[in-house]
Amino acid sequence: MVLDELNTHFEDSSFAVRSVKQYLDARPALLTQPTTLMLVSDNKFRVLQTFTRDRDLLLKALHDQAVHYAWKLEGDKSIGYGTLERLDQSLNALEQIAQATARIQGRKNLVWVGQGFPSIDPSELKTKDQDLINGTIQHITNLLLDTRVALYAVDPTTSAAGMVEITDPTQLEFAQAAGDSFVTNADPFGSQLDFDRLGPVTGGRVIRGMNDIDKQIANFVDLGTKFYTIGYSPSDSNSAPRQYRNIRVVCLRPGLTVTARNGYYATPPASQSSKEALIYDLNAAALSSIPLTALKVTIDAAKSEKASAGTYVVHVDVSTLTWHPTNEGTSTAKVAVLVVGLSSKDKIISHTLQSMSAMTKGAADLSTSRKSADFLITSRLPRGADRLRFVVREMDTGRMGTEEISLREARQN
Repeated sequence: MVLDELNTHFEDSSFAVRSVKQYLDARPALLTQPTTLMLVSDNKFRVLQTFTRDRDLLLKALHDQAVHYAWKLEGDKSIGYGTLERLDQSLNALEQIAQATARIQGRKNLVWVGQGFPSIDPSELKTKDQDLINGTIQHITNLLLDTRVALYAVDPTTSAAGMVEITDPTQLEFAQAAGDSFVTNADPFGSQLDFDRLGPVTGGRVIRGMNDIDKQIANFVDLGTKFYTIGYSPSDSNSAPRQYRNIRVVCLRPGLTVTARNGYYATPPASQSSKEALIYDLNAAALSSIPLTALKVTIDAAKSEKASAGTYVVHVDVSTLTWHPTNEGTSTAKVAVLVVGLSSKDKIISHTLQSMSAMTKGAADLSTSRKSADFLITSRLPRGADRLRFVVREMDTGRMGTEEISLREARQN
């Protein structure tokens, strides 16, 4: 569950917190599934309580956290830097959630309590900004799909316009005729960058105009326990960049309806290794307040006598990497390794970035987690830095892993 106090007015955020408390109070002391509580506000995205089935721990985390005033929202009256900054912060939070839960097997349900990022008409932006934002949303959408995160969102703003739920074939046909995102190959973000469209894209939904927020949360959690995993091979092999390919799942049993992801971007995997995607991901990970675990990363100081001070061995679990065969019978994986020096107040003091490749010796077993690909990187020990954060990003998929070491211990050694 995420409390969105970045895009939600103060009084509505207060109502949201009370509603989440009502939801938790009505649950048993031992929850049916592990739950984590997160917060996104003006200047931070952080975990209030890590995954737990202990309801009381979640209630305590909720009680200990004061509601934040949404300064960026209140001071923003038009499309400008503030609006784009809130959009970027919201997408950044979604990216961190996806990267942090990627190695958790199966479907993950993200319940977002708040208004969500601001709607923006792309035509009001400069062409360069349009391309950047469209590419970022496409990148985040692909990442949510890849990591099997379904977004369910409920807006605590009681005056918000209601959103029609599609519950039968007649309503579905009407929606298709109206020309919404169910239309074949229609890009859901083509005409409007809208948070509401992110839910259906991931297989979830967004609800507005309701005041029983606790019951809506309970409904979302219940929906997340009933799902099937199905797939298909498209008959059309066209994979033009940014083309949105529609998916429609029809249940043949009368009286039943299916909620499914309504499509995906048929973008070649190379888009993940673009300069823009690389910069966005590394910037997000550099200041992430939660560990990213899509790649399993551990760090050791280099033991060789020839190694200079500040040289480290970055170990990446081979089973979490994507390997490509070579003509010589070996396999290779490409990553970018970023090392940032952070102050005690989370300010970046230094950074080192290097692209690297790992290669196996012959037909190695790449499925076991007992083996690692090792990368050597040297980063100076910057003055005033409290710790080093290591970020490893796979070039092909955009999956990332992070690990930190204390510089106080390093200096002592």
